[in-house]
Formats: sequence, structure tokens, C-alpha cells
Amino acid sequence: MKINLKIFKKSIRKIKVKKPLEKKGFVIFQIDGLSYEAVKKALSLNLMPHLKKIITEDGYSFDKYFIGVPSDTPFFQAGLLYGDNDNVPGFRWIERETGDEIIFKKPESAGYIEEALAKKNPGLLSGGSSYVNLFAGGASRSTFTLSTFSIRYLFKRKVRNFDIFIVFIFHIFTFLKTFIYVFFEFLIEIWERVVDVVKKRDIRPEGLFPFARVMSNVIFKEIETFGAIMDISRGVPSIYLDYIGYDEISHHRGPYSISALSTLKAIDRKIYHIYKEIKRAERKYDFFIISDHGHTPSIPFFHLNHKKKLENIIANYIKNDNFTIYEFDTGYNAVIKRLIIYINDFFKRGKCNKILNNFRGKINTNNKPAKGFNKKINWKRDKIVYIMNSGPMANIYFSGKSSKMSVEEVEKSFPCITLMLAKTRGIGFIMGQNDNGEAVIFGKNSHRFYRFLDFFENGADDCSSLKHIVDDYDSKEEKDIALLSIQKFCKFNNAGDLILFGEYNGRHIINFENQLGAHGGIGGKQNMPFAVWHSSTPFAFGSVNNSCKIYEFLYNNYVV
Repeated sequence: MKINLKIFKKSIRKIKVKKPLEKKGFVIFQIDGLSYEAVKKALSLNLMPHLKKIITEDGYSFDKYFIGVPSDTPFFQAGLLYGDNDNVPGFRWIERETGDEIIFKKPESAGYIEEALAKKNPGLLSGGSSYVNLFAGGASRSTFTLSTFSIRYLFKRKVRNFDIFIVFIFHIFTFLKTFIYVFFEFLIEIWERVVDVVKKRDIRPEGLFPFARVMSNVIFKEIETFGAIMDISRGVPSIYLDYIGYDEISHHRGPYSISALSTLKAIDRKIYHIYKEIKRAERKYDFFIISDHGHTPSIPFFHLNHKKKLENIIANYIKNDNFTIYEFDTGYNAVIKRLIIYINDFFKRGKCNKILNNFRGKINTNNKPAKGFNKKINWKRDKIVYIMNSGPMANIYFSGKSSKMSVEEVEKSFPCITLMLAKTRGIGFIMGQNDNGEAVIFGKNSHRFYRFLDFFENGADDCSSLKHIVDDYDSKEEKDIALLSIQKFCKFNNAGDLILFGEYNGRHIINFENQLGAHGGIGGKQNMPFAVWHSSTPFAFGSVNNSCKIYEFLYNNYVV
């Protein structure tokens, strides 16, 4: 017990609390992927009694707000933690200037983007803690935060990834409790899988999902709650936690499935524990419970097209052996492929490198890997069409020049490809930029590109997807903000040359990934997250249309 206590005390001294405890701090409790409608459903079903009590009895406000295109965590957290999310076009994209793949499953990608963001604005979490986020935001302690988990950051003394984890392991009661939770989570997953098979429900292929579920829904959740409670007791000025279990299961089984909604019961208990600690802490904290985006129920694209993916459809149209058509593998098998790359980064020198090369050589000889690009691409020289899917939106990059191509240039190189794609089942509309740098749109029944603003005077009624998207918003102001968000996205340098939006019927959206819950584009509840905050806090989340506004408020009121 003495050893445990010493380790515990040593770890809680890792963060030096620089600011006086009289100054208010803040705690952000993010429930990843939970839309305003989904949390209302959970409250009505009494799945989140502690959150309901906070809203109804403790003077907290509850409202929805708007997250633009893309409705993705990288875009949201770049805005919230650094006040700048321009040119962050989703969960994965191609940087034409460097030829790099940016993929937010890779720590190297997150670290690279955060490094660029930090050069523009100071991070929101200076002197604070980040748990299970994509970016650290300048935090002193960063636990299971993707950007600080790349090999080049992993063992830097100033970024502490493992101290909370070590204390957690030596805190015997908490560790054993978590071990029991892991066991039961596996049993629940097996049971739900059996029920899905018996009832013949559509689900995403399992792969490594049971392990991903245990990590996101148990281990991460327990460790970040443990760490946050410890930080609050120490008076750490800023704490940002991301609970990702609901988002993971929503992709897999749908956002309103029993599986997804049931995860909120355990998350609600964590709200209670952290809220209780905040109320008795020496430092005063403002508590924000938010989500970064929502989910829209989705139907996988290949279900509508005889199991053909976008790469198959484009390859059949181009029919040029000199071109490589590549669609990034977003399934769980991609994790295994990437794992070898991470191991290679770790064993860079000497005998370890030789051993790894021999081992990897045997893998390549015996098992031919799926095609892919783990190298920089020369967009001017290489003949490539690269499809990067972000849920119900797909960015397509065409080779031929090292900068973004206009839709006229795409049509010149690949005649009538836009018309072919627009007529393909599951594609709602297509966007890009013209030679004048204006956002343009090609509807389902169009025969040419229109300037986005002109489109509503020349055939928008024929584009049912766009009509359903607009109908989701109550006021003209909300509709204008949503449409402006789409236009702005098209002008991102890192957005695709052609941007495909999945068809939306007002209830379901077509997903270019094999998922039953979608976010990343626009349409449905994916763009409508929620926020809960104390009514005395001088900020209205209902007026937010970009997470940069949240950064501006928090930075000016708690950091400066």
C-alpha cells in the first residue's frame, strides 16, 4: 500500500498548478458523436438521470448548436483547441503540396497537423490536461491523446502520456473494477452479436471491433475519469475529456440502436462522479458537457451498387491501365496494416531494424498486402485517382498538377466523369471549384456545374438531397449558415477536386464507408451536436456555428 501511495503522490505532482486557485478553471466533458436529438431521446428514456438532474435542478442550460462541414472531430477540435479549423477537410485527406496522406488514425498525422495549428494560435489547455483527444491543445498532461502518441513525441518529458495510466494500474480497486467491466463488455458484445444474427440485422463487419469496443467503452473511459478526478482535486486549471464509446458503437450499429444508447448509462455515471468532484474542489470550475458532432443513420454506398465501391465505379469508367485508382481502406483491417508502420518507426536503427525488415519481408512474400500508398505522392508526375472517404462525403483527388484542380480541369482530363458520378445510385450532389475560384455544384439531375448561389434559381428543386438538407433547419438564418458552410468547405485547399455528398432522404444518408451511423458531411443530425452549461456562464451555445467561437470565449475568459 505504501508503494501505491508513493506512486500516486509522485504522479499528482507532475502537473504544477501555476495559476492561483482563485481563478476559475473549466472542465470540458465531450461525448463524442452524440447529437442533440439522440441525447434528448436518452433523457426521455431515463438513460442519463444524472445529466437530467443537472439540467432540471442545478440551473444548467441545454441546447443544440451547429457544426459545419465537415462534421468531424478533427475539424471540431482544431477549432475548439486552437481557434483555427480552416483547411481541415475531414478525418482524412491528401495534402497536394507535400504529397502526404493525412489520416486521423495515425499519430504522425495528428502530430503534424497540431504542430501547424500551434504555430498560429496558443493552445487552449496550457497547464492543463487532455484525455483521449486528437490534439493536446498545449496540455501539460496528455493521456491517450493521438497527436502526442507518435514516436517522435512519445518519450518527450514535457508531454506525459503514461503517468496517469501507471497510477491507475497501481490503484488496485479501480484496476480490478475495470478488469471486471472489460469481461462483461466482451459478454455484452457477444450477446448483441448473436441477437443481430438471429434478427438478421445489418451491422458493420466485426473484425477487431470487440477489442475497439472494450478500449473505447471501458478502458479509456475509466482511465480518463480517474485522471480527471485526480486533476480536479489538484486544481488543474483546464481539463478536456473525450468519451468515444457512443461514437464507436453508433458507426457499428446505428446512432439510435439499443447498443449505442445503452453506452450512455455508463457515461452518465462518469458525469456524476466528475460533477461531484467539481462541487467539492478548492478551485471553482465551470463545467461544460458537449458533443463535437452527431450521427445520421446511414446505408453503405456499396449496398446500392452491387457491392461495388467508388474505386470500382471510377475504374470501370476510366479504363486506363496507366492510372491507379485507390480508395483508402477505412475498415478495421487497416489498423493491422498501419501497425507495421508504427513498429517500423519504433525500431529504426541497428539490429532491430534488420530483424524487422526480415520479418516484414516474410510477410510481404507470404501475404501480398492490399494496395496502398505509404509514401509521398507526386501529383504532377504520378497517375493516380485517390478517393478519401469521410462518412457520407468523399474527397476525390486527380493527378495532373501539384495544386487543386478546378472542375473544368477535371472534365478536360476525364470527360463526363462528373455526369457519370451524379447518375450513380447513392450520390446526392457533387461540388468543387471553378476556374474563377467559386464554389460550384452538380445536382443529381443536372447536366453541368452551376455556381452554388445560382443553383437555387436553376434546378435546386431537382436535387432532393439538398432540399432535405435545407428542410432540416428551422429558420432562414440557419439555412443560410448551413449553405455557407458547404461553400466555404469547397474552397479549402486540402478538399478534393471533386467532393461527393451522399444522397439524403430526410431520414437516412448514404455512407461511402461501411457504417450504419454517419458523420463527416451534411444532412440530418450529424451537424447538430448539443451543449450543457451553467446558465450563469455568459455564453450562448445556441449561437455557435463554428467551434472557433467556443475557443474564443474560453481562451478570453479562462486562459488570458
